Amino acid sequence: MHPSEILPVPDYAALVPAPFLDPPEVRVLPGALSHLGVPYATPPGWRALRLDLHLPAGPGPHPVVVYAHGGSWLGGMPGHGPWHGLPARGIAVASVGYRLAGEVSFPEPVEDLRAAIRWVRAHADRYDLDRRRVAGWGSSAGAYLMTMAALSGERPLGRPVGDGVGVAGLDAVVDHYGPADLGRLLDDAHEPTLQGQAGTAAVIGTFLGREPDGADDPANPLRLAGPGAPPFLIVHGDADHRVGLAQSRWLHAGLRAAGVPAELVVLPGADHADPAFFDPAEVERVVAFLTTVWDRAAVPVPSRSSP
Repeated sequence: MHPSEILPVPDYAALVPAPFLDPPEVRVLPGALSHLGVPYATPPGWRALRLDLHLPAGPGPHPVVVYAHGGSWLGGMPGHGPWHGLPARGIAVASVGYRLAGEVSFPEPVEDLRAAIRWVRAHADRYDLDRRRVAGWGSSAGAYLMTMAALSGERPLGRPVGDGVGVAGLDAVVDHYGPADLGRLLDDAHEPTLQGQAGTAAVIGTFLGREPDGADDPANPLRLAGPGAPPFLIVHGDADHRVGLAQSRWLHAGLRAAGVPAELVVLPGADHADPAFFDPAEVERVVAFLTTVWDRAAVPVPSRSSP
């Protein structure tokens, strides 16, 4: 069963108004009021980048999860993901559409996410959001992008996107089966065929615009890791045939060695994008992690200065 069958996915395209001037509030998820297709930045020479904002129905200000979808950096939809139950738990979700490989290359999609995070904080009053509690969550390719956005903090990796208003730092990160060491992804992916390995190599090349360059590669997340980075919850299946578990083990060990709080949870028998990640118990794990981080932090807006 494909994960998109586990939770109902609304027909967002039918609900988003045109033109996208000020998307009205609609109801597409239980316990949520949603604004679909909200513009958050327009890179020079590009179309407007948009996110879907899902707000809890009760009084705020609400903590926020900024979500980055998977899709091998080549596709995917903001409407897909295991976050659908969060608004009913009092957590707003900003599910972000970002530029894809083939349109741009690394690090531009990371800068898109950083712009979305800044937008969330800059518009917190308008949407009754808590700018002091903003976390990131990504699946697969989106988990890699969110990891890079979180570890970069206030340091841009490429040309900044958007108006620059707001803080780009995150106070927690949830990483679901994301790649991390792109130079070793072929070795760790366990693709059963040479054709599959060639496809993975092509995707990495399209995303980076070149071949990976080892530990000193700017796309290596551990080059950015250090004290002051947000805590990570990393969840990965031990039967993942596309992004091997070794990727998350490497990230987990590297983060901890760099002084970054990180927990790795291994789901026995779970494959890539497995329905297990949509299970209510796994969503509850995320909620418990975020609640603990937010309760412990108790207030300051996260920011990191350049070392």
